Amino acid sequence: MSGISSEQTVRRKKIEVLHPSSMNVIVVGVILGKSEIRGLASRKKFGTERFTFGFVLRDSPSYFIFVECWGTEDYIRNLADNFKIGDAVQVENPLVRTKDMESDERYKPCTPSPYKLVISENHSAVELYTGSDIKQLFPLQHLPTKESHDFYTLSDIMVNGQNLNNEVINILAVIRMVSVPKAFVTKDNRQGSRCEVTLFDDTTAAFSLILWDKEMITLAQSWAARETVIFAADVRVSFDRFRQTMVATAISRTIITTNPNTHEAQVLFTYAKDYYSSATAEDELLMKSNQEDLLSIKDICTIEQLKEKQTSLQTSEPQLPMCAITFAFLTSFNIDDDSRKVTTLRCSQCNTTVDQDIGVCSNQNCNSALLNEGNVVTMFDLRVDFSDHTGTLKGCWVSHLSAEKMLGCTVEEFTCMTDSQKTEIKWKLLLERCKVYVKMNLSMLNNTVVRVKVLSCELADPEEMLKCLL
Repeated sequence: MSGISSEQTVRRKKIEVLHPSSMNVIVVGVILGKSEIRGLASRKKFGTERFTFGFVLRDSPSYFIFVECWGTEDYIRNLADNFKIGDAVQVENPLVRTKDMESDERYKPCTPSPYKLVISENHSAVELYTGSDIKQLFPLQHLPTKESHDFYTLSDIMVNGQNLNNEVINILAVIRMVSVPKAFVTKDNRQGSRCEVTLFDDTTAAFSLILWDKEMITLAQSWAARETVIFAADVRVSFDRFRQTMVATAISRTIITTNPNTHEAQVLFTYAKDYYSSATAEDELLMKSNQEDLLSIKDICTIEQLKEKQTSLQTSEPQLPMCAITFAFLTSFNIDDDSRKVTTLRCSQCNTTVDQDIGVCSNQNCNSALLNEGNVVTMFDLRVDFSDHTGTLKGCWVSHLSAEKMLGCTVEEFTCMTDSQKTEIKWKLLLERCKVYVKMNLSMLNNTVVRVKVLSCELADPEEMLKCLL
């Protein structure tokens, strides 16, 4: 670790004054982004490799610069292990080089400086900084590298769809969930990791951001669900044909600012805390999310085994959602009882549950609530029980879309039915053996409660059931 001596104070230069003739200088700043290590074939020594990684250094709100580090594998790995994103470092005796406007602008983070710093094993040094002004540096990591208003909302991305395919854009969003990183091995025997982050904002409940870089995945592990806001600069958005939806991917140019100190981020943070503290928050998120791919669910369980999975979710780490198929009888399906137990009113603007006696949105952040307008829609909101020879799974939630498929009618058609018509639909499924796809995950509002969501429920094919259970 290092501070700045009186001699070094003279050598310390701000990023904005650096130029190729700058020699024997010291640059101090906070790390905004950092890439993982790569090995490249050496041009000078045939059959050997040179190793490299880079990071973005900032010393003022307006100026930041890319730093390239080169050397042997041992040197580069030791150097990279010494600091992480968010640390303050002191860079001593770097070479100041003019950026290659073709490759540097295309493959490295965009910086306002026309130059880059090059760290060599024999002549340069990078150390953690401990100087007296270190507290002035840390706030710089919370300033986005692009204009604070220069971003797409998640609904903008979804609406534009394939018109934005392969475009590089900026995103401001809140963390909904960070999945556990998955390791893989490439064809050339290199190890890698993939981490999927689910985002939301005031327009869209769930949107995927894919991380491939080890350093970025490490950063993501510090993000807290519904509490961390990120400004992701220069992510690539594309249409995922498998999911049939748009997704974002962090690339080599991407810099992610955690909890940006901007008005836009503060507004979004307030929205996330106020709006998603409602009792129906998780239901709203789940309803607006894309339907899970049922074909990918292969695990077949009895009710007893599903209950065991519920228990393991409450006690295990990491607490990932679990999906499964069960062949069980529908034993509670009271759709011909009080209609208020089957449907719910929601605000058409923000999706908050609306009191059926009042008919006006209670979400203070919603325009409908501010204008005292009754813009509400009726949606299904079912709770059902399933049983087999091993037990009963109570209170399974059936979302609006799943309920429409299960009942074979829209909510508008259902509300116009007589009680006898509803009873007729009820007895088509009640006490019948069904093939049920379920998803279990911890409630976002109470991490001791496991929610069971019905993804699909239909009458079981006896032949298929026998094949699966034998």
